[in-house]
Amino acid sequence: TGTNGKTTTVTLLFNLFRGLGYHVGLLSTVENKINNTVIPSTHTTPDALTLNELLAEMVEKGCQYAFMEVSSHAIVQHRITGIKFTGAAFSNITHDHLDYHKTFDEYIKAKKKFFDDLQDDAFALTNKDDRNGLVMLQNTKAKKYTYGLKSIADFKCKVMENHLNGLLLSIDNQEVWVKLIGSFNAYNILVVYAV
Repeated sequence: TGTNGKTTTVTLLFNLFRGLGYHVGLLSTVENKINNTVIPSTHTTPDALTLNELLAEMVEKGCQYAFMEVSSHAIVQHRITGIKFTGAAFSNITHDHLDYHKTFDEYIKAKKKFFDDLQDDAFALTNKDDRNGLVMLQNTKAKKYTYGLKSIADFKCKVMENHLNGLLLSIDNQEVWVKLIGSFNAYNILVVYAV
């Protein structure tokens, strides 16, 4: 969850796990997928009935993992209520969706509720470089982890080179070349690594 980076992160996770040979589901703004079958998406996070129907179909098709975007709207509208998450990752928060949440504080509270509701056998991963990142971990029972490019964190990344044809990153003293550009994608890659 977060304002930016959700779609890229879940898509990267989906593609990584598919590449590793797992049966995987994807729920995102762009499309929903069950293994290689594409199901059109109408919302970042579907309504509760559609969401549970898609998750049930993923189980039927042998999916071992599902990666999904969790929007602030879905959290406060209880679309994800009753779903036990293995983990949650927070990307960032900016002043979007205030037409719905009315105040920035309410928007933060919506995101935080997702982490507050995690079980103690889940993980909670947050962007320590975002000024509200640590807020997400305040009341969670989940195992807490941080990531960042600028802060001391559990998972750290350094941008070695940033070109129009990709990024050279150093993650855990390993150089990694990716065909994505921009420091925002360094964060997305680091989240995927941390997960």
